[in-house]
Amino acid sequence: MTRPPRGALVRLALVASVSLAGVVASAGPASAHGVGGAQPTNFETIVRGVVPDVHGLTAGVTSDQRIELRNETGHAAVVLGYEGEPYLRVESDGVWQNRRSPAVFLNRTRTPTTEAPRRYDASAPPVWERISEGNVARWHDHRTHWMADALPPEVRSDRDRAHTIIEDWRIPVRWNGRDLDIAGDARWVPGPSAWPWLASATLLAGAVIVGSRTRAWSTIAAAALAVLVVTESLHVLGTWVGSDATIGNRLGENAYSVTAVLLAVAALIWVRRSDAWVAAPAVLIAGLFMAIAGGVSDLAVLSRSQLPTTLAPGLARLTVTAALGLGTGLAVGAALRLRSAPPDNEAPVDPTPTTVGTPARAPKI
Repeated sequence: MTRPPRGALVRLALVASVSLAGVVASAGPASAHGVGGAQPTNFETIVRGVVPDVHGLTAGVTSDQRIELRNETGHAAVVLGYEGEPYLRVESDGVWQNRRSPAVFLNRTRTPTTEAPRRYDASAPPVWERISEGNVARWHDHRTHWMADALPPEVRSDRDRAHTIIEDWRIPVRWNGRDLDIAGDARWVPGPSAWPWLASATLLAGAVIVGSRTRAWSTIAAAALAVLVVTESLHVLGTWVGSDATIGNRLGENAYSVTAVLLAVAALIWVRRSDAWVAAPAVLIAGLFMAIAGGVSDLAVLSRSQLPTTLAPGLARLTVTAALGLGTGLAVGAALRLRSAPPDNEAPVDPTPTTVGTPARAPKI
């Protein structure tokens, strides 16, 4: 087997790794999987339901802390905005939003930084725009969560205890000539310690790095890559299902994690078809990308109680731990292999003897 020049491999891996690390790291924790998306938090939104109770009209909260209203009554339910204006209209055959409602603008982000432009006028007649063909509306509502940058006073005094920070918030709804409310509470729920997960990631990384110095490196690298493909795919799946964003937005939110999975698959194929020494550049890039995109960018998952995913919290934290530990181990192990010759038993043999009867010798590397 002909091996690429080692210097070229080192330069290729170094340039690609630095470039990829810069791209992913520049997104920062606020972009976790890609270019946006809900973030882990210790603030919990609780929905108690619609009051007074109406059969067929139900309210809840999604994994990314959005309010959900389902209407199976046959009568329109109109959600009112922050100034009492019609905001959403939920019927059995679709959901409409009032394009003039300031809530349409303000609810685009969790923490608005500017007031709604003048074209959003709560006193203007509604201009309805259909946004869904179903009978379920989901939206982010600022009345249901803590808006200030600073933590609530009771949380600052004791972060390790649960606190109710907004008691009995209300979202007004008009239905069949009646005034109703979606009611609930906002709570602070302290998250777990991240240290056990970080310790586990360190052990995983150390085991892979030690394995990279043995003759079993190809098997170890292939196994680690296979595990990462599975765990990060689960990570993406949980985030994807837990979001009600458009397909395009979901792809953007998970762009880096999806790329990490594809790079891991490519590296795994290369390792299986040759060996981990030849595939070291691909293993290094895949490991580094996985450690950053699936690990470092999602470190908050390890220490927050409310996670924007449909995965069980323990499983979600396990996927981040695997990405951080195995990804780092693969990147470091592959980098060490790039700087050294393959083991003696992997060295190619020159089949051409120098003199008749002289056995062939392994070339110097």
